[in-house]
Amino acid sequence: MVELAAAAPLLFSLGLLLSAALLLGRESRLARALGAAVGAAVALRYAWWHATAAMPEGQAAWQTVYAWAFLLIETGAIASAVFGYLFMSRRLDRSAEADARAGSPLAGAPVDVLIATYNEGHEILERTVVGALHLDHPDLRVFVLDDGKRPWVRELAGELGVRYVARADNRHAKAGNVNNGLRVALEEGRRAEFVLLLDADFVPNRRLLRRTLPLFEAADVGIVQTPQHFFNPDPLQANLFCAEVWPDEQRLFFNELLPCKDAWDAAFCCGTSAVLRVAAMRDSGGLATETVTEDMLTSFKMREFGWRTIFLNEVLSLGLAPESLKEYISQRSRWCLGAVQQVYTRWSFLGRGRIGLLNRLACLDTFLYWACGFPFRLLMLLTPILYWWSGTAVIRGSLEDMLYWLAPHVLCGMAFTAIFSHGRAFPIMTDVNQLLPSIAITRSVITGLLRPHGHAFKVTAKGLSTSGVTVQWRLMWPFLLLAAGLLGGLLLNISPYSAQNGAPGYAINVLWSLYGLTVLAITIAACVEEPKRRTEERFPTDEAAVAVLPDGRRWPCRVVDLSLTGARMLRPAGWEGLEGEGVLQLDAGGLVLPFRTVRSAGPHCGVAFMAGAEGRRALIRKLYTGGYHREVRRISLAATMAGILRKVFA
Repeated sequence: MVELAAAAPLLFSLGLLLSAALLLGRESRLARALGAAVGAAVALRYAWWHATAAMPEGQAAWQTVYAWAFLLIETGAIASAVFGYLFMSRRLDRSAEADARAGSPLAGAPVDVLIATYNEGHEILERTVVGALHLDHPDLRVFVLDDGKRPWVRELAGELGVRYVARADNRHAKAGNVNNGLRVALEEGRRAEFVLLLDADFVPNRRLLRRTLPLFEAADVGIVQTPQHFFNPDPLQANLFCAEVWPDEQRLFFNELLPCKDAWDAAFCCGTSAVLRVAAMRDSGGLATETVTEDMLTSFKMREFGWRTIFLNEVLSLGLAPESLKEYISQRSRWCLGAVQQVYTRWSFLGRGRIGLLNRLACLDTFLYWACGFPFRLLMLLTPILYWWSGTAVIRGSLEDMLYWLAPHVLCGMAFTAIFSHGRAFPIMTDVNQLLPSIAITRSVITGLLRPHGHAFKVTAKGLSTSGVTVQWRLMWPFLLLAAGLLGGLLLNISPYSAQNGAPGYAINVLWSLYGLTVLAITIAACVEEPKRRTEERFPTDEAAVAVLPDGRRWPCRVVDLSLTGARMLRPAGWEGLEGEGVLQLDAGGLVLPFRTVRSAGPHCGVAFMAGAEGRRALIRKLYTGGYHREVRRISLAATMAGILRKVFA
């Protein structure tokens, strides 16, 4: 039996954290700071106990080496968690500041929009250029920077009336492309005071410049970063049937973590949807070219010249999330490699650059997140396998010891993250998100540490579509092996006649293995990719429209979802008599779209638009530069788990 006294630290720490959140409210600064202090304290308490009192003894040499390696990686992961508590102890929302400065003269300052493109398709690039031209700003120029040197891009730029820029080589990839584009822009006509950076798949909201430019009234602001929001589900949302009830992975970073880092003056550029002061770019030599994550490093370089980065947490652009697991993992591996490469620059946490203490800590935090957090996910699965098959232990302690020392760290971490991330983080989903790319990221960590230079910039492919289910066997097979090792070891040693049964660590490894098998089952299910048949994403809506039939009849209806290629309409009286083609009038007749009927059943009718180029571009302006979005309206853990179970057992 477990002694009740062993649960005292857990009850005290968790009770203190929950009481602060309940009594003061999770928006309270004091509750957030107190919760962070409790989380950091119990994390450091556990790390101290493991290192000084709980290392196993009497094992073979290789087992001892493994136990110490585990401790080293675990300590790095805990240090990253403590940095996370530090930064999340404060939060800053700059929307009120943007409101107060709305009348700033900078709201009309000359701006150049730089759209970097390499291999994106026509539909993707057209969407972004049309959106950029619709920005609410009196002095604007748009430049398409084509590193693919494609004739059709030049033709599209000419058709839309924007400037086309190509260069002789692709040196320094995106950073080099943007730096060349900035040079060309500054040599042509009037000089911009600011530039808006856009990836080729991100469409700006027409309010973006109106909201961000006034924030440059603070004379030392070099970059205003805005969050990246997506109009399609990421691969995990899609593959686990939870896109409507669980947010994409980046919501935790952009909606919660970056506002917290901004509160500590440690925000950084994330590339697209950022506005940069031209003077700051010229001082720092343009976008950084020393790593494959040019955006983040640029913020650190600007620090040396007295320029800082701030963050405005408003939905001011919509972009395309990676559409396949391969691209999803490749993108995160590049982010990891860039963080490791920064260690070798003057702007690292031990570098000679004048970036300030908090930014050094932020740099160290980012490095530890990648270099320890993701390898630790793998070790958490490998360790119980080694225990079952070889008796290897990485920690010495009874179930009471785990309850006394480990449980407060784990459960307070879960509670703090769930409460102060507004439900955007949950243990199983976080573990799956990090386990899936963990092998590729561990490889990137090792590669970056041993050979930090000479790596090519990998562009994330966009605009993918598939007609059937795709099993990603190359991604799946390591997880199948881990699951087999865990399940086989558990089954072999669950017998009361097993030598392991009742041995030190037996109970904790049973629980550890069962949780690991749960995470692995979901991760394996996520490796089975669902078909993506629609070429354009649909936005949920509820707006009045009129369907005009060929014989002149006008049927008022409601549009319940809308895309660039079609719509679904609702008419309680039904659609009997609607066949073939018609015209849909939206915005009180301001937008007229010819359509053909695809299907109708009861009160619902699906139509495909037959709009030409101008009609499509009018829809782009309507859907992508205004108030439409694909954000999860209400996070539901129960519905998320139901979707996952449906996928796992399908």
